[in-house]
Amino acid sequence: MADDPAPVPHVVPSSAQGMEWEPTGDPIQTDEADPARPITAERRLLCMIVRQLTEELLRATGLENDGDPGRRATSHVRQVAMYVCHVAYSMPMGEVAQAFGRDRSTVGHACRMVEDRRDDRAYDTFVAIVERMASAVHLLAGHRI
Repeated sequence: MADDPAPVPHVVPSSAQGMEWEPTGDPIQTDEADPARPITAERRLLCMIVRQLTEELLRATGLENDGDPGRRATSHVRQVAMYVCHVAYSMPMGEVAQAFGRDRSTVGHACRMVEDRRDDRAYDTFVAIVERMASAVHLLAGHRI
């Protein structure tokens, strides 16, 4: 058809190492951290900041209404933080796993759990706020991590 837009050239920026790109332009993580190269201290710190932001926001919003944060609440905070680190920072699941001291499959499970719950509008809003705050923290870091 004459009205079809011209195809966009497939360009992968040099900063996208470890990522594959699909035609839509959305990054797909290869999900493999190099076991010979441990996660940097900066990335680990960034993940721990996201975890703390998630916990504080969850407590402030009352979405997790347990007065005493138990095992379930702790797991939920960690799942959201893992998801946000993977999505907002484009960190491979293997690196997120290293940062949280968990297995890569645990990060995959956390991401699926958060995605499944995002159909709930309040939950989706909460996760979006955590993502925006995580992006702000990344900007404040002032350098590539």
